[in-house]
Amino acid sequence: MAPRSSTKNPPQRRTCLYVDDDPGAISVAQEVAAQRKLVLMVAPDLGQALNLARRTRPEVILVNLDLAALAAATVIQILRANPISQAAPVLALANDAAPRAAIKALEAGFFLYLAKPLEAERFTEALDYALEFSALERAES
Repeated sequence: MAPRSSTKNPPQRRTCLYVDDDPGAISVAQEVAAQRKLVLMVAPDLGQALNLARRTRPEVILVNLDLAALAAATVIQILRANPISQAAPVLALANDAAPRAAIKALEAGFFLYLAKPLEAERFTEALDYALEFSALERAES
């Protein structure tokens, strides 16, 4: 009887693409990603984010809508039009904490809405939920 191979496939690193240029929010996201053993890729704008997405196929995308200088509906249309990012849950982040801002983003097609400042606990909960959703979606496809 041949010995079993002890070589296992290493678990695939989970990935999150974060579109923002706010050092404070990026720091919070990096802390959460490190705790979750998650690869966090940061892009300062949507164009660079799409280039990163093409190479890495992120499981979750977080976009600072204030940075994008585009309407929420336009941002989500751009991400959904790209085959690489179309299936990833996209979380919106913005300075506007008013319920109407969250409703607009969710109606546009964002998975979740987070208000700034980015808080570690809320981001962790949102990220875990989005990653779980992403894993289920990938398992079904």
